[in-house]
Amino acid sequence: MSTFLSSVKFVTTTVAGLALATGCSKKSGATSAISPSPLPQGAPATVVIHPDATGTPISTSFMGFSYEIGILPDSTFLSPSNTVLVQLIRNLGDGVIRVGGNSSDRVVWTNAARTTATGRDSLTTTDIDRFAAFAKATGWPVLFGLNLGVYDPAKAATEANYVSRMLGGSLMAFQTGNETDLFSRNGHRDATYQYTNYQQEWSQYFQAVRNTLPAAPFAGPDVAYKTAWINSFAIATHQNIRLLDGHYYVTGPGTDSTITYHTLLAPDTKLPVYLTALKNSAQPYSLPYRISECNSIYSGGRKGVSDIFASALWALDYMWTVAKYNGQGINFHGGTGGPYTPIAMVSGSPVARPEYYAMLAFHQAAHGSLVPTDVNAGQLNTSVYACKDISTEYVTLINKEDNRDISFTITPGMKAATAQVFILTAPGITSTDGVTFAGSQPDAGGKFTPANPATYSSSNGNFIVNVPRGSAAVVVIR
Repeated sequence: MSTFLSSVKFVTTTVAGLALATGCSKKSGATSAISPSPLPQGAPATVVIHPDATGTPISTSFMGFSYEIGILPDSTFLSPSNTVLVQLIRNLGDGVIRVGGNSSDRVVWTNAARTTATGRDSLTTTDIDRFAAFAKATGWPVLFGLNLGVYDPAKAATEANYVSRMLGGSLMAFQTGNETDLFSRNGHRDATYQYTNYQQEWSQYFQAVRNTLPAAPFAGPDVAYKTAWINSFAIATHQNIRLLDGHYYVTGPGTDSTITYHTLLAPDTKLPVYLTALKNSAQPYSLPYRISECNSIYSGGRKGVSDIFASALWALDYMWTVAKYNGQGINFHGGTGGPYTPIAMVSGSPVARPEYYAMLAFHQAAHGSLVPTDVNAGQLNTSVYACKDISTEYVTLINKEDNRDISFTITPGMKAATAQVFILTAPGITSTDGVTFAGSQPDAGGKFTPANPATYSSSNGNFIVNVPRGSAAVVVIR
């Protein structure tokens, strides 16, 4: 069958030279000796690329992080002085920072500087000044959440005016309320609260902000899961927004003891349905859509699942699935700690977690358009994706088997001389440490520089890539 996504397992090859101070370059900065195509080792799978078929363009700002508004009072995290975090973000190229979350509907804007008497339940001009400097240091635009939980359009307009002034060109859009489809459940509104109530409140916020900032950009509805709200919002507001968005978690809560890493690596039948609904809501109005908050297990993640290497395999597969359904990007939710954050603070310094390495792998392979592939892998638990730009094909192989290696035979869609491979791996699928991409980890300053990749010649026009169990690879074919 012809498909972008298939249940397949793979073996890795590495791609050369990806790192610059600002991110991973798709051009090879280092050269390696060319070796003959390796012998197959593992269960067989075949991949045939069709680069001339209609592809799905990949957004150049697909990457993203999501943070709680409540973290902004922390003077040490989302700060330009946190240069390691800035560099880790810049390694990923272009992207979007979203600040919102549950705390955005509880933390109250003061329109004043922070003092020693100001609590962490307040958002001040000091916090915004520091965050704006951080965002500008990363070069990433910002989706900014306004407090709808504490209903006050006038205060929201004052906040938006200050945020817009400080972020300047770094402001992507304002959002109003976080997961408003759960407002009647989380105590912000009573049980009668429905979409029509939200739409009325959103319109009042929109008008209040636009009275102060006539060109203020908006996005929404930033709901937890109700696609009917997204569709209604698109119909009602499409002329006044630049982006549709919603959230996605595989399952939860994190306290559910039945959730294991096998839960993450099993086929997710809900995700395509959800993405199709967002795509169908956005397309009639030529709007992009984005998953503005997402991760593996909601309510903070689950230790032993969200923080192990299996989560990197899930995250890589998840990003490609969103791209396949024409999503413009994802924002992995996180913070200074907790099981699922892609970057955590450890002893006062940012440390890359498994999901971050998945983002490096996606960034290396996400160029041009996602094109169809024919994949024959039997019942193996694997996913395969292929991209094509002007002169290069990029193949991502994800082996989600935890006890079987896979040997992929790749038939490229062009006449190619060499294949280079970046491997995403760890000591084991349950490892929390020792994760590498392209044989490397970020250095103490946050800069990522890959090791020289393995480079292979073709065998009768094909390339053999052996992908060990519980690992992934990006294959760059030229």
